[in-house]
Amino acid sequence: MDKNDFITKKDAFEGFTKLRQILNDCLQNPKSYKKSFLDMITDVGTLAMDGNAIAQDVMSYYYKDGVKGFIPENYDLYMQWAILAAANGNEFAIEKLQFFLNYAFEEIVSSDKLPQIIGANDIDETNYVYILGNLLCEGIVDEMGITAKKLVEAQSKTSKYTPEKLREYTRALDKALPKVLNYLLS
Repeated sequence: MDKNDFITKKDAFEGFTKLRQILNDCLQNPKSYKKSFLDMITDVGTLAMDGNAIAQDVMSYYYKDGVKGFIPENYDLYMQWAILAAANGNEFAIEKLQFFLNYAFEEIVSSDKLPQIIGANDIDETNYVYILGNLLCEGIVDEMGITAKKLVEAQSKTSKYTPEKLREYTRALDKALPKVLNYLLS
């Protein structure tokens, strides 16, 4: 992904905050809106399916804890929407996934080929989290076959966090890491 394809952390955060604020206000004051929360979140899902990385991050947010009566808590949909948003260049989503991606960052940074990686990819201390996070999430998307269409069409049911579910994402990251390293060295 070209640096120009990134949605800056500031723009992504502001877009996320604005959209979340509208949706939350609709939940609290439904009579103030022409559309129901369900219609509005469906519209956000359509934007997400069209590749809008801010809408993808918003979808992740609502699946993380769910919305009583509307959206069940679903760990898989939360993680997959977040990873997809990050793969699509959303710097705010990448930052939120940083703890999950951290050991892969460490693997890349501790590589004896780091000087070559930095030089060939225009990476520095100000952008490494975003560049590496984006590439790692692209790799996870490929490994797991994540698409916005599949996520929108997924049957929404309660699916809480378990260590085994996290291991599934960690295994995908483990498989993506050597491919990302090869890409960075090519």
